[in-house]
Amino acid sequence: MSLPTPATPLDSILSLHDFEISAQATLKPKSWAYYESSADDGQTYRRSKEIWREIRFRPRVMRDVSGEVDLRTDFFGFESEMPIMISPAAMGKLAHKDGELCIVKGAGRLGIPYATSNHASTSHLDMSLSALPSQTLFFQLYLHKERWRSAQQISEAIQQGYKALIVTVDTPFPGKRELDERTGLDDWSIGLANQGEKPGAKVSAIAQTSAVIDASLSWVDLPWLKEVSKGLPILIKGIHTFEDALKAYELGARGIILSNHGGRQVNTANTSLEALLELRRHTPHLLSNPNRFFVILDGGIRRGTDVLKALCLGAHAVSTARPFMFALPYGEDGIEKCGEILREEIVRGMKLLGVRSVKELGEKFVNARGLERLVFGESRL
Repeated sequence: MSLPTPATPLDSILSLHDFEISAQATLKPKSWAYYESSADDGQTYRRSKEIWREIRFRPRVMRDVSGEVDLRTDFFGFESEMPIMISPAAMGKLAHKDGELCIVKGAGRLGIPYATSNHASTSHLDMSLSALPSQTLFFQLYLHKERWRSAQQISEAIQQGYKALIVTVDTPFPGKRELDERTGLDDWSIGLANQGEKPGAKVSAIAQTSAVIDASLSWVDLPWLKEVSKGLPILIKGIHTFEDALKAYELGARGIILSNHGGRQVNTANTSLEALLELRRHTPHLLSNPNRFFVILDGGIRRGTDVLKALCLGAHAVSTARPFMFALPYGEDGIEKCGEILREEIVRGMKLLGVRSVKELGEKFVNARGLERLVFGESRL
C-alpha cells in the first residue's frame, strides 16, 4: 500500500489544527474517515473541542516567571516530562508505513507515556522493543469474549515491560460512525497485528472490536483483572459519570480516564470536561490525592491552554490521540513536533498565568461558573 507524503513542510506546522488540515489533505479519504469519524451527527465530538472556550482564565501578574517552567508530572510512579499521555488509537499504518512504531519513538523523544492500542497495526512486542530503556508504555485492553485470550495478552504485556493496564469499558457495542460507513475501508483495510486472528487478515478495527469484545464485562470482573494483571496498575478508560468513577475507586482501580471515546460512541454524551466538573461537585475526594487515585481527562485537547484548564479544575493529567494520529504522516518527527507544540503552548500559558510549576495550578486561575450551572445534580422532585 503506497502512502502519500504531506505536501505541507513540517516546519510550517504551527498548531495542532495545522496537523489536522495537513492530514485531511494527505490521507486517502477512507483513511481520513477512520481517524476523523464520530457517532451519528457528531455533536459530542465537536462539543468536546469547543467547550474549552467557555472557561476563562484569571491570570495573576507581578510574579517572577523569568526562570524555567517545571512541567514534570508523576503518572502514579512513572515520571513524564509533561502532564500528557498519548491515548490508544488503532490503525496507525493508514498514515505511515511504520505505523505505531513512530508514535513509540516520538513519545520516547518527548518523555511522555504512550498507551498502545489493543488493536494496533504493529505488534506490541515490536513496539516494546522500539521503546527507549526508560520509556513508559501502557497497555490498552478490550476484554475478549474468550477471557483466556485477554489473560494471555496481559501476561505478554507484563513480560514485554508495559507499565500499566488501561481497560477500555465504553465499547460494549460500536457507535454508529457514519463517515466510516459511507466510505468504508475495503481495499484500504490493513492487517491488524494484535487481533488474535489469522496473521495478515484484512479487517477494520471497528469490525474486529465488535467481533471479539466481551459485552458482558461488568464491575464484578475487576477483581479477576487485578488478579491476572499481577500487580500492574489498572486504569478504567471510558468513565462518564461520578457514580462510575466512585465505583472504580471503591473496587481498587489505580485511576480512571474520563473519556467519551473521542465522541465515537454515544452521541450527545457529556464531554470529559463536564465529567470532571461532576467529580468536583459530587466526589471531590477522588481528585484530592493523585498518589491514591489518578484521574486523566481525555478528549478535545487541541491547545496547551486546554491542558492548563483541565489541570486547574482538578485533573492530574490529560491524554489525547487524534492530534498525534494527524501528525503521523510525518513519522516520528511529526509526533515529536506535535508534542513540542503543546509543550510550548503550556509553558507560555503558565508564564502568562503567573506560575512556574504545574503543581501551582488550581481553581483560582480559572472561571468555570458558566459550565458549573450545567453540571448534573440529583433531582429533588
